[in-house]
Amino acid sequence: MNELILIADDEQDIRELLRYYLEKEKFRVILAQNGEEAIRFMRLYAPDLAILDIMMPELSGWEVCSILRKTTSKREIPIIMLTAITDEESRIKGFSFGADDYVSKPFSVKELLLIVRQHLDRYRAMQLLQIKEKEHETSLRYLVHELRNSLTVIEGYSTLALEKGMSHHYLKTINSAALQANSLLQDASLLNRLEKNGGSLPLENIDIAAMMAEVVDIFIDRTKKTRIKIHVMESSPLPAMVNKFAIRQVLVNLISNAIKYNRPDGNIWISYQKAGDLIEVTIQDEGCGIRQDEIEKIFNKFYRAGGSEHISGIGLGLYIVKLLTESMDGKIFVTSEPGAGSAFTVSFRTAEMVRSPVSSAARDCCEGTTILDRRDAEGQAVSCTDNTNS
Repeated sequence: MNELILIADDEQDIRELLRYYLEKEKFRVILAQNGEEAIRFMRLYAPDLAILDIMMPELSGWEVCSILRKTTSKREIPIIMLTAITDEESRIKGFSFGADDYVSKPFSVKELLLIVRQHLDRYRAMQLLQIKEKEHETSLRYLVHELRNSLTVIEGYSTLALEKGMSHHYLKTINSAALQANSLLQDASLLNRLEKNGGSLPLENIDIAAMMAEVVDIFIDRTKKTRIKIHVMESSPLPAMVNKFAIRQVLVNLISNAIKYNRPDGNIWISYQKAGDLIEVTIQDEGCGIRQDEIEKIFNKFYRAGGSEHISGIGLGLYIVKLLTESMDGKIFVTSEPGAGSAFTVSFRTAEMVRSPVSSAARDCCEGTTILDRRDAEGQAVSCTDNTNS
């Protein structure tokens, strides 16, 4: 717990009694002996909950409550009124000033502690919801900004092509910007569903080796153009407990990154390993690698490593891979050496040969959102100095 609770009461015995029982429950406590002190402490220490006596000298609990609601940075914290006044009119007055609850004197310690916990739980839940909504709003603004940039390029170059009659000269730029805009929309759609739904995806018995073969086939044309070779280790069936649509997306994104950040004429090595009750899949490239101080950041939302500014992308690819992997009770990690390439490994639990149906919710979350690295419209391998998210 360790939440900070402000107690304002002009009776010292009451203050000390409340502090004793609250600290016994691992709360931190700060005491105020009057209303003015309560307001000063609220602004100075920003507690998580306040217990206010109504009948205090100078400023009553009602007045303190009203001031706290209007002028302090934590105006939304729970406020519990402690009072000997029991008539309905007084209670209604307190609620009108912003009080959340009442505890009557003489009070039951157990009842008070229960009320404190209930309001703190509700307050924490509200804070988490606000944080999540703010993050979602920030993500949406960022994606809209990037989408507008792509559409501006499309509009500008298409206008020039029409005015100058040189459509072939601008076609590659227009096509690249259009594919980037389309990829952004797919990223935004998948990200919204992942962050909104949260939790775990329904799992089923899937042969990872067979799924990998299907995914590698997607990149045949791409690898021919880039002259990058993909080497897949031969393997017997590797049944793992995963989500069919989510694991496909994870493998697509990781192979796409390995192509995108590889060196020209480079190789990609795909291998498997059984480690106890886990199946590990490793995708290793021969690209520019990642600096050690950036490895722990590359799965962060919108993070792009230094030196990769000239490569298209906004840093969502690996973030989405991490969300999907963890939604299947899996783990992902990376090892890398600058100049020698990177190896991304995902691990999942092995499966018994029992199939369970995948719900329509899982299909809705992942189906139709495959990202095939459409950002590199010319189909050329990209040289770089640092690896990063797609």
